[in-house]
Amino acid sequence: MNNAATSLSLAYSIILAVIQGLTEFLPVSSSGHLAAVQLIWPAMQSPGELFEVSVHLGTTAAVLFYYRHFLVKILRGQLDNRIVDGLFSRQWTAYIILASIPTAAIGLGFENLIRGAFQRLDLIALCLALSGVVLMATSFVPRREHTITPLLAIAIGTIQGAAMLPGISRSGLTISLALLFGIAHRQAVIFSFLLSVPAILGATLIVSLNPHGTTIGTEILFTNLAFATLSAGAIGYICIGLVHRATSEKWWHRFAWYLWALSSVLAWLALGSS
Repeated sequence: MNNAATSLSLAYSIILAVIQGLTEFLPVSSSGHLAAVQLIWPAMQSPGELFEVSVHLGTTAAVLFYYRHFLVKILRGQLDNRIVDGLFSRQWTAYIILASIPTAAIGLGFENLIRGAFQRLDLIALCLALSGVVLMATSFVPRREHTITPLLAIAIGTIQGAAMLPGISRSGLTISLALLFGIAHRQAVIFSFLLSVPAILGATLIVSLNPHGTTIGTEILFTNLAFATLSAGAIGYICIGLVHRATSEKWWHRFAWYLWALSSVLAWLALGSS
């Protein structure tokens, strides 16, 4: 049994969950942050995959709850194919399914390569810097009000697959790509976050079925897991609203400065340890 998991305090659980909630939806890469922390402080072991599954379910629940009214409109619109936020209801469904295909293909086809990247601090730093470049690029493109197309949906799903690398921000790249192609900011954010649901649930299922040496059991108290899940969900809910605000008020690109600062620190640490 994992000693780190058994000694995990309630406060520590909530702190980790808050970090997950903040970095899952803001364009700063949750995987990059968590991987970097564990590489810099090897004693900081993962609290276990049961914990990771729980907080991911918390952030997924935040997406579903935030867009609950939107999702109801989409479901009802499957019959009469009504327009919801610029797209027909059936288009929303079809495009999310279409975009999920390349994401799943990349995740399954390059699983070993992706896992190996989590052991490279220099690679994490590079990925963070690249994410910053993409975010900053959106500040140079005039806003338009186009709608998502099938080809762009596939492109967004492909870039989401690449975001499995630590340091590549999933929300940062998918939303930025849509904005760069002139997609209306609200539609870009909604599509990105709805697309995250099958991606997160799929990754969670893979982790649950392939524990990779970490016991999935009751090693963390149920109370800790419950509070961690609720904390991740609550913080994630707030961050979804913050992303909508950042894109609508045109300061989305400013997250790039944080990514570049963090990337510089990690690159310096990587060079010092080589």
